Amino acid sequence: METKVLSTLELNQLIAQKAKESEEFRLALLNDPKSAIKKEFDVVFPEDTTVEVHVENPKTLQLIIPAANTDELTDDQLEDVAGGAVNLNLGITTAYGIARPGGIGWNWPLVGLRR
Repeated sequence: METKVLSTLELNQLIAQKAKESEEFRLALLNDPKSAIKKEFDVVFPEDTTVEVHVENPKTLQLIIPAANTDELTDDQLEDVAGGAVNLNLGITTAYGIARPGGIGWNWPLVGLRR
């Protein structure tokens, strides 16, 4: 199955648009986000991934910031670089603070991108 990698912004916009259009999807998303997204978009999150849904409120600004700085090298990594070799095993934080192995963004089945 062909997939598309979505940024955090694209992912959020897609889900928010569907929740705006469908009260049934919105309620399902509030009740069980993983199941609602799987049913609507045919996406399965890893079991250890938590999906949290927050309802917008005009008096609350909700910000999502990246995890602590992960792009600083450890002393061992600095030694490797100084010696001419590099073995960087840095985590990359992506959508909603969940690291996705193998790259940045979320693999999203193209079949799930129905509007």
